[in-house]
Amino acid sequence: MRRLAEAWGWGGVASAVLMLMWGVPGCAQGVDGAGIPMTTMERFDTEAWWPTMPTVALSAFVGSKSCVQCHAAEAGHQSLTPMQRAAEPAGDANFLKAKRSTSFSSPPFTYSMVSTAAGLDYSVSDGAHRISRRLDWVMGAGELGRTFLYQVDGRWYQSEATFYTDQSRLDTTTGLSRARGADLASALGEGLSPEDARRCFSCHTVHSTTTSGFNPLHAEAGLGCEACHGPGREHVNRMNQESKGAGGEAHGVGAVSAGVFNPAKLSPVDANDFCGACHRSFADAGPSVGPGANVAAVRFQPYRLEESKCWRKTLDARLTCVACHDPHQPLNREAASYDRHCLGCHTSGGAGAAGEDAGKSCPKASSGCVTCHMPKVRVASMHGDFTDHFIRIVRADAAFPR
Repeated sequence: MRRLAEAWGWGGVASAVLMLMWGVPGCAQGVDGAGIPMTTMERFDTEAWWPTMPTVALSAFVGSKSCVQCHAAEAGHQSLTPMQRAAEPAGDANFLKAKRSTSFSSPPFTYSMVSTAAGLDYSVSDGAHRISRRLDWVMGAGELGRTFLYQVDGRWYQSEATFYTDQSRLDTTTGLSRARGADLASALGEGLSPEDARRCFSCHTVHSTTTSGFNPLHAEAGLGCEACHGPGREHVNRMNQESKGAGGEAHGVGAVSAGVFNPAKLSPVDANDFCGACHRSFADAGPSVGPGANVAAVRFQPYRLEESKCWRKTLDARLTCVACHDPHQPLNREAASYDRHCLGCHTSGGAGAAGEDAGKSCPKASSGCVTCHMPKVRVASMHGDFTDHFIRIVRADAAFPR
């Protein structure tokens, strides 16, 4: 908890105040039982299950197909979500099928990608020489773009080029420099450390890292059921036993019920940390998104949400990620559809459930709330717009709040 206070730049007395506000170290709950923000690494040591957790045996997982038998409706809709399409083997990718190839120039190099019957071939040329690699994985659902991974001598590399959906072409991957590569091999992509590779696969696939170590051969592409609900073999076995009349009383630890994790039972703080394991809460993002961070920090939705005044003041369950987004459903892009969530609080009669305060009603409008209070922010390096989840009164011509 002290690390979180220091990351905010609050030391001394201010650090102590923040720790008291959230709850002292060692306590399971903070204000009104809301929980204490923790990093994902800290969650691994304290929780029964947490997204990207590496300390579970591969044999504990069953795969999403086993869930479909009983949860067909959820699985059917979830298959259409960006989360489910967060990754795919490059051999299965079809986003280039129509045009077959694409390229871009970043002097002195020219990059190209070609879709073949065998998969995606990615290459870089300096005019005199060319090297190519067969891509192994495509990371990203294509909401904004797709980045690529390939292996060389057992090491994973991130492609220098990303396919950006808005422009339907390749360009430099966000965070990489056009001038970074001095030779063809370096220009083709950036080598990932074993930990960076593990994190990449852990947030885009399921059970690529287990107690046996990091092995993408075991990965289930995209974020299926067990990415959020944890290993399902115990749950499936219990349900099979009960269906045969052999079931006993179900039990679990914390939010684990009948052998499966139910994120719906998490406190507001825990719920945002849960999504933040991949989407980045402040506890995980740390100083990199503090004062002076660039506009690309807008893509860390839990962190931006936690900057909101209502969240900091009340830790209200109506401000968690899942209050507005159903992870089993495709992302809703109609701004008006979110009005009911906003107006559930920000009306004269919006007290909601017992103990929940009503927010002030907006004097300007009673519809299209997110268009004003959660503006779109253009991230030029990613060729796309992000909804800023820092809910606030946006002043005309005001600088992006960091």
